[in-house]
Amino acid sequence: MTAAPAIKKADLLDCFTARADARAYLWSIGEYELVEAVDALQAAAERDGLIDRIGQDAVQALLAEAFQPYREADNG
Repeated sequence: MTAAPAIKKADLLDCFTARADARAYLWSIGEYELVEAVDALQAAAERDGLIDRIGQDAVQALLAEAFQPYREADNG
C-alpha cells in the first residue's frame, strides 16, 4: 500500500501576491475601480495576518508592484 502524497499548504504571501496581480489586471480592464481592488486586498492582508507577518509597508509595496505595470501603461 502506498502512502498518500503529502499535501502542500499554499503560502498566504504567495496567494496574496497572485491575488494582487489578478486584481491589478482586472482593474486595468475596468472590472474594478482602483479603490475597490485595493481595499479588498488590504482587508485580505489584515484578515490573513500578513500585516503582522511582513508589515504594512511591505504589503503596500506588493500592491504597488502589482499595479505599477498597468499604471505605467495607462500613462504611456
